[in-house]
Amino acid sequence: MGMLTATFGEYTPRALYYEDADALEYVRVDAPVVYRRIDEFLTLILDLETREPVGFKIKGFRNFYLRTIKSSPRTIESPFLRLITVLEDLMTELGEGFFSEAPRRDAYQTAADIAAQDQVIVSDFPKAA
Repeated sequence: MGMLTATFGEYTPRALYYEDADALEYVRVDAPVVYRRIDEFLTLILDLETREPVGFKIKGFRNFYLRTIKSSPRTIESPFLRLITVLEDLMTELGEGFFSEAPRRDAYQTAADIAAQDQVIVSDFPKAA
């Protein structure tokens, strides 16, 4: 088994942008997972066995990035973007009324906690961005 690990290397979690799905995804572990859709923007990714959150997916990322993030001073100053910043900006744009339901609010907070704890950097931006 050690031979396989040496051959393929260790799993390195990183935020990935999937152009066909227009989704930005981050999973912190290399393990079987299940997706739990929260709303039209956020899906939590849960460990298949424990059901603990291990990542998340943000749908409609390109549109959001172009409208909100790309022109932000902090994006212009740096080629990298912290994923926690993306989530904070998304939550601000959606507004407090959007989070009147506790399960939705808690799901976004879980995603934000994962992004903050892992200090995830987004460097894979949509091509047209």
